[in-house]
Amino acid sequence: MFDFKQKRKIKSVMSSRITQGILLIVIFFVLLSTYNRYLIARDMDNRRTSVESEIVNLSNRRESLEQEVKYLTNERGVEAEMRRQFDIVREGEQLVIILDDERAEVDAKEEIEPEPVSTRAWYRFW
Repeated sequence: MFDFKQKRKIKSVMSSRITQGILLIVIFFVLLSTYNRYLIARDMDNRRTSVESEIVNLSNRRESLEQEVKYLTNERGVEAEMRRQFDIVREGEQLVIILDDERAEVDAKEEIEPEPVSTRAWYRFW
């Protein structure tokens, strides 16, 4: 008989409005916490992918810089870089610039036909 009374008491406590309200509040906070953790996990995943792509970019840059350093460690590389940046020549060499035919025609037309200079009204004032 004791078990029967205990079961009825537990059933009456669980079916009361106060207990159900408390359980709903607890469930709400658990769901809220779960959603916050989901947002944090998604943000961390996005950060991880961006950092991984940055690592790949930096490793590619490192490889290219290492190749450039290797190229510039010998005399030939240094000379080629100096020629490229400063347009220098060795003694006895001559510098030759080859232009396309179209480019030469455009340059010739620009020299023949000077553009008219327009003076604006406020320029004349000063």
